[in-house]
Amino acid sequence: QFKTVIAIDEFQQIMSYPEKNTDAWLRSRLQQLKNTVFIFSGSQQHMMTELFASPKRPFFRSTSILKIEKLDFDVYRDFIISMFRKYNKEISPETAGEILHWGNVHTYYIQQICNRVFTATDMRVTPGIWKKEVHDLLKEQEIVFFGYRNMLTNIQWQLLKAIAREEAVYQPTGKEFMRKNNLTNSATIIRSLQSLQQYELIYKDFDSNGKQYYSVYDVFFRRWCSQSH
Repeated sequence: QFKTVIAIDEFQQIMSYPEKNTDAWLRSRLQQLKNTVFIFSGSQQHMMTELFASPKRPFFRSTSILKIEKLDFDVYRDFIISMFRKYNKEISPETAGEILHWGNVHTYYIQQICNRVFTATDMRVTPGIWKKEVHDLLKEQEIVFFGYRNMLTNIQWQLLKAIAREEAVYQPTGKEFMRKNNLTNSATIIRSLQSLQQYELIYKDFDSNGKQYYSVYDVFFRRWCSQSH
């Protein structure tokens, strides 16, 4: 007998539905199904963790959890080079590596950048070409970024910029981080961190050594913030 596999992407959106207890209703329905396997995926890790790792939630311990890591840097770089070469265009390993680093090896952003760079290139990608394209990409989205900035308090904005510049912040209330970024009140920083997470502008994660850090969700927004004064 065949099994049916149902995959639901961005599953954390269920938490924002206007109906109450949607996850409880769905969980009760899923338990009645036979020969059906579900895959729940989502990009908002803290919300997915809340759904599946919190004892208060109906889906607690109902699934096996798998965190998908970034693609291997060298493999991704070689793939980019091969795709340009396939259409008789050349991109050096150094330039492909710079694009990957700038885009944080995040496929959504890397694809956007490479698509623009590919279109703008006749024969060979130069550093000037890809830098112009990412500059234009950020410029095109400024109206959205200004909206984010304007909804924040001054301290929230200063903290967000500081996290964007650092890329990963392990001790946001540490003396060195606070001194470096002219932040003076640890209690205010903690409240601002909570607000920025609620706005889904930053996220909290753990590195391979189990150390907790904060980073900005949107790579384009992160780069724009880090350049803002």
